[in-house]
Amino acid sequence: MSTFVSRLVASLLSVAACAAQPTIRAIDFFAYADVDIDGLRNNLTIRPGDPWTSETDQLLRSELEELLGRSPSEVTAVCCDEDGNRIVYIGLAGSSGSRIRLNPQPTGFLELDADLVILYDRFDEAVRQAVSRGDGLVSEDRSLGYPLSHDAEVRGLQQRIREYALSNSSLLFAVSRKSSNALHRGIAIDAIGYGLHSADQIAALTHSALDPDPTVRNNAIRALSVLASSQVELQAPIPYAVFVDLLAYGLRQDRSKSVALLSDLTEGRDPSLLEAIFQRALAPLVECARWSWSGHAYDARIILGRIGGLDEGIVLAEAWNSAFVDVALDSIQRSRAQ
Repeated sequence: MSTFVSRLVASLLSVAACAAQPTIRAIDFFAYADVDIDGLRNNLTIRPGDPWTSETDQLLRSELEELLGRSPSEVTAVCCDEDGNRIVYIGLAGSSGSRIRLNPQPTGFLELDADLVILYDRFDEAVRQAVSRGDGLVSEDRSLGYPLSHDAEVRGLQQRIREYALSNSSLLFAVSRKSSNALHRGIAIDAIGYGLHSADQIAALTHSALDPDPTVRNNAIRALSVLASSQVELQAPIPYAVFVDLLAYGLRQDRSKSVALLSDLTEGRDPSLLEAIFQRALAPLVECARWSWSGHAYDARIILGRIGGLDEGIVLAEAWNSAFVDVALDSIQRSRAQ
């Protein structure tokens, strides 16, 4: 249950079902400043093209601990590419790590109504069933500022979440900030994303983007991304500094979600935002842009192209190509030399 939104997002991004015997499509690194990545790759016994099993992540972690003399910050196999294979991401938490400090662990005993928890159980199961049927969860309507799936059952449950959020905002805000129960905080902040659009909503989502629990952070940043890509008029600007710094955080999910949000926020090419990314997070952004699978690297490449001042049509068309990273970096260098 605690991964209900993560599962939905993964379903939306993955077109194919996971392969019966998946292989490793790529092994990509992040937070690797001051580490010889090529040498590290060459010394790993597990390589792209090898079969992926449930033991692969732990085997890789053990190898990395021996090679590095320390534990990696993350070893995660993400499902799936268009053929149902895994992309393995390894975080090394090097000197490109983030200056971000997460919120303190909440200690309150406040929890949600059982009815909402049950509703999210049903939502989670409906998503799982829709994915297993292949019923078109590859897109969702974000125009209203909250997600609505194209699957009828999932959409109906999302509309019920919306109704609850509109009627119980005070409880949701309190639980998202104060509850010691991470599951309830995660549900509360997701439901806030379905609620009334307001400055308070954006403040709550931004606060929870630094929650000590990764699922809560995921839900908060995703809700902000939905708002940023919607057709609604925002009641307050989304403060970007938090997400610029999260680009360099030691966990892939925080980086990738922040990249997605910043891709939306940089669409207007706000010079202050682009300069903040350049000054504070260019190296980790390039790490993300050089990931092997374009489905995960595309948004980072778009941001690089915008920092470099490239034409938007060229950026959107060419960012699918890994060679675009060097094109964007060359443009950045030329623009800085002027």
